[in-house]
Amino acid sequence: MQRDLTQLTGRVHDLVVVGGGIHGACIAWDAALRGLQVALLERYDFGSATSANSLRIVHGGLRSLTRGNLRRMHESNRERSALLRIAPTLVQPLPVVVPTTGRGATSRPALSAALRVYDLLSPRRDRGLDPDHRLPRSRLLSADECRRLFAAFPEESTGGAQWWDARLRNPERLTLAFVRAATAHGAAAANYCQMDQLIVDDGTARGVRATDVINGEALDVLGRRVVIAAGPWTPLLSGHAAAVVPQAFALNIEVTGRLAEAAVGLRSPAGPAADPVMGGGRFLFMVPQDTSTLLGTWYTPWQGQDPDALVRRGAVALMAEFNGACPGLALSEPDLIRCQWGLLPLKAGRESGRPGALADRARVIDHGLGLGPRGMLSVEGVKFTTARGIAEDVVDGVVASLARGRIPCRSAEVRVDRPEDEVAGPLRAQIDRAIREEMAVRLSDVVFRRTSLSLQPPPTRGAVADVARIAAATLGWSPAREAAEIADVARRLHPFGSTMGPGG
Repeated sequence: MQRDLTQLTGRVHDLVVVGGGIHGACIAWDAALRGLQVALLERYDFGSATSANSLRIVHGGLRSLTRGNLRRMHESNRERSALLRIAPTLVQPLPVVVPTTGRGATSRPALSAALRVYDLLSPRRDRGLDPDHRLPRSRLLSADECRRLFAAFPEESTGGAQWWDARLRNPERLTLAFVRAATAHGAAAANYCQMDQLIVDDGTARGVRATDVINGEALDVLGRRVVIAAGPWTPLLSGHAAAVVPQAFALNIEVTGRLAEAAVGLRSPAGPAADPVMGGGRFLFMVPQDTSTLLGTWYTPWQGQDPDALVRRGAVALMAEFNGACPGLALSEPDLIRCQWGLLPLKAGRESGRPGALADRARVIDHGLGLGPRGMLSVEGVKFTTARGIAEDVVDGVVASLARGRIPCRSAEVRVDRPEDEVAGPLRAQIDRAIREEMAVRLSDVVFRRTSLSLQPPPTRGAVADVARIAAATLGWSPAREAAEIADVARRLHPFGSTMGPGG
């Protein structure tokens, strides 16, 4: 996969996709797999903005079932299985445990019934999966079993309910895998290529005018259809200001140590101990990584505040919330390794002055239906879990509008991962591959999204400088450019330097 902007120009593509997060990457892959000529543009690096902020859980829909939404449960169940099938290197089974307490919805009888129904309604969840990726049946655990999985399990619990979802071991590389698979099927893709404006002729979108962020060169990328999937920037890029929806600043944090052997869901404290922004009684999740633990999620309405100030405020509040839900954790600021954030849409009609609820459905708009030029769609997604399915629906519409007949979608069956997605082996080889084969352009691409450095505790400045010397020799950086790249990464390595986030 090479960064060659001449592939973007000189022809009229069937589809131009703007935005190289998980939704844009899945759309480009699905369209290329169906034989369409595709161009994919990303203003930063692939998967570096909102898509980088994830708790790394692929949900199978149990919570949708408990809310009575069977349609959404089946959708999540299907998409979890699809990701386990097409990217087994990067998506792996994950046990999830929540405490059982007292009576009511969180009692052992209530959760036992919910788990039985969930298993009965998920008969095809293991279809086509590798044997080591098949999901065991749900079950109740004793308090002792729960403490073997999580030493600080709440003392007042009567045990736990366990089911299986999936873990995104490295969401950035999963996004990259979709981009890479798309280019292997003929798509033209470029990171650091910024859309400036839509090209419209006679009321129809004909492509986009863009700028190569690396050298400032302007270019026109022409297409018969345009899909804008640029996360929080989608409404503005699509030219439909009225479509802008309230956004939330959503934060997850990473703390040192593998605190549990399963993902653990905890109820945040209610009453006076509740976080004043979030309120109490909501579910918090802690997700084990290789040597650390992810905690989430804290969010607040986004009104253009200073991100670094919100990161610090949210990290402190989130640790306090976890300590209130499970005092045995005793988390404090020295435990903090990383903070990652993104902007996500809120549900409409939220209570004034409160964060409300994060949107749980992607927003897909066909702008030819009275909202803008014909031939343009916009997609504002909300979940890793359902991105592939959303892409299937979008590409179905694009294929139909191009009058190509019925071209079946195969993106739920064709593998996209490769052995090197394990990012193991000598670091020098990983760096060389990132630059020569995976379109790494900046030092942050290598450190945060292409190599095993992203899966470990933050590297030292000396280790970053060593990586920078290798990258500089390959990419031809000047000493000043090399120093600037090191300084940029070093700033992001500080816990409150917000490693991820828009423009990460």
